Amino acid sequence: MPEQFSTPSTSGELTPAIGPVRPKERIEILDILRGFALFGVLLANMSDALPWSFLFAELWRGTADQVALWLIEFFVTGKFLRLFSFLFGLGFALQLGRAESLGTRFVPLYVRRLAILLLIGLAHFLVGWTDILHAYAVLAVLLLLLRTCRPRTLLIVAFACLLIGPAYDAVATGVHELRRADPQTAQQVIREDAQRAAETKAWNEQALRVHSRGSFREITAHNARDFARYLSSHYPLTWWLGGIFPVFLLGLYAGRRRILENIPEHLPFIRNVLWWGLGLGLLGMSANLVVTHLLANPTWPFLTHQLAGLLWTVGAPALCLSYAAAITLLVQQEGWKKRLAPLAAAGRLALSNYLFQTLVAVLIFYSYGFGLWGKVGPLSGAVMALLIFPFQILLSLWWLRHFRFGPAEWLWRSLTYGKLQPMHVAAREA
Repeated sequence: MPEQFSTPSTSGELTPAIGPVRPKERIEILDILRGFALFGVLLANMSDALPWSFLFAELWRGTADQVALWLIEFFVTGKFLRLFSFLFGLGFALQLGRAESLGTRFVPLYVRRLAILLLIGLAHFLVGWTDILHAYAVLAVLLLLLRTCRPRTLLIVAFACLLIGPAYDAVATGVHELRRADPQTAQQVIREDAQRAAETKAWNEQALRVHSRGSFREITAHNARDFARYLSSHYPLTWWLGGIFPVFLLGLYAGRRRILENIPEHLPFIRNVLWWGLGLGLLGMSANLVVTHLLANPTWPFLTHQLAGLLWTVGAPALCLSYAAAITLLVQQEGWKKRLAPLAAAGRLALSNYLFQTLVAVLIFYSYGFGLWGKVGPLSGAVMALLIFPFQILLSLWWLRHFRFGPAEWLWRSLTYGKLQPMHVAAREA
């Protein structure tokens, strides 16, 4: 999760000029956007990313669940993780700029932070069933390599990375279709497809059985195997480099241009992002929906599959950026700023709240909790998210009255610096 951080002086103490950012010095819109992204991630995970949405969708045929699933897929899935990715890249730019202005060494400290984040992410995946932190830790190394690039170069690289997913899909699908059309390999392709389908079905049934009835040890072992299976797939290439990293770069671009540090000067640009992003996003996602439904009885399977993927590649990040622009513009109005201000508390504790969401979901769905894995529909999941997130906001507001950091942020800082960081509000620098 993006964070503004301090660097130790040569004596090992936190120097006042580069110590933890005081609340009055924070860029409030960033915390509000992080809080908003947290809600979207929770909504996606509780209503769409859980197994019944894409592994056991046949169980949820009711109109209410189908409508909920469609709305979440259209407006939420993939958009808020991209918003977090954008904020991560933007946070990187702010940290880099702050270190450069103070003449401090940035790379060694940042690499240590990434190593700790990677360990947290791996542990999170084992306890839960999904994680984005490990991908952030790995991809942030690439940000270090591109940190001196010009803003225009960042946009070019981001656009090129966006094409990775569609390009890979086009090659893989094209080769598959050519083999299936060849009489010499057609039967082999049919057998391979049937075998993959059988393996996927068996794995999904095992996941349902283990998570709903297994012990902590069994679930953790299954998650470890799932993680290895995930790493051996094409997702680290297509999702990490083609989905997350381009938005990292857009965040770095926004940070380099200081767009959210000087909003009044960039209002015309932000309005353009809102309307262009909203237009392209709605068009891309709507067209993706139409094309995807055509896949149920395809006349041109190769073309429709590629078109659907390309439309998603355009629509999802466009909607993500339009959301960020809309919240930014709303915060410029005093009334909306007061309404959205509580999100900043959740955003200041973004890492802790992200992990807390997984803890709550584990207690709800795993066998050693309420054991509802595979038994809750998309609509019920959405309702749960709407109940959980206000509690997170209240808990965050209470926590920040007493402590400087969230528990996960405190652990991250302490491990990075090799020294326990001051935690209580009373220890905050004046």
